[in-house]
Amino acid sequence: MTQDEFLQQWNTLKDAYRAWGRLIRVTVEDGLINSDPSLDIASFIKIPANPRLKADDSLLTKAFHRNKGYTDPFNQIEDKVGLRFVVLLTSEIDKIERIIEASDLWAYSLDRDFEADKESRPAEFGYQSKHYVLRAAKDVEYDGIVVPQNTPCEVQIRTLLQHAHSELTHDNIYKRDSAKEVSKDVQRAVAKSMALIEAVDDYFLHAVRALEEATKVERDALLALQNIYEKHVGLPSIPTKTDQIVLEAFRDYLTEDLGASIEALLQLKPWIVTRIVERRSRNVIYRQAWILLIYFSVNKTPYKTNKIWPFTDDEISQIYVDFGRVIR
Repeated sequence: MTQDEFLQQWNTLKDAYRAWGRLIRVTVEDGLINSDPSLDIASFIKIPANPRLKADDSLLTKAFHRNKGYTDPFNQIEDKVGLRFVVLLTSEIDKIERIIEASDLWAYSLDRDFEADKESRPAEFGYQSKHYVLRAAKDVEYDGIVVPQNTPCEVQIRTLLQHAHSELTHDNIYKRDSAKEVSKDVQRAVAKSMALIEAVDDYFLHAVRALEEATKVERDALLALQNIYEKHVGLPSIPTKTDQIVLEAFRDYLTEDLGASIEALLQLKPWIVTRIVERRSRNVIYRQAWILLIYFSVNKTPYKTNKIWPFTDDEISQIYVDFGRVIR
């Protein structure tokens, strides 16, 4: 195959490769949401995972001028389109891996695994990223474009720290001309920085576990409130950052029998659900699961509720009115 023939074939298939990258991104993101409906993709994926086609000149250089020994360069080059998922912690990489390895849209190979590298070379601190190659299991259509069977896409999964390290060193260290030796000082500096990244990730993981343990009461209570809200309102609540603020303020109320107590209140005063449904579309606080906790608190301890309520009294004054009370 000549360079002109290579480019002609590439130009014919660019749209298919681009569509394949988009389909993979959507499939992974949908899988993440299905596995955890409360997950905020924009927060979980730290850098938008936009498919990127390899530039023509870069592709030609790799195919014909880098001594790769290709016998069929067009089909042997597997990163003509690439996709990168960047998360915060190494523990979050597993979530994406499980989705990739469970899908029947593609056949996958794990071409680079930094965890396996650590196992085989524990004293070394090298290039870190998980690289999958995903090949379409059959012809598939996406956005009106047919992606041929066996079309490859390289998918990288890494943490934000690994990404920063790669951006700084990859082209200068790992892709440089093999004839140009990297000095020992540079090699040592790169290894030290990667060792530091591993240490920081370990510290982060420890901190996350400690925070999860410290907030377990609030998280368990929120899950119970969400289930009760959806059961009675008929629609899911909308998680926001106010969840943590309100639940922390009312932590003394988050007992093991909170769910049963709220269920009993709703049985006794079914009009509470009616009020929530009526106001849900007009007022954001009625779309939050913790609104049930506020009704419970106003009913039980009206004089205490507004003292610990973390926002303005105006926002809960109507709830007091519902009970025939006023804020004091």
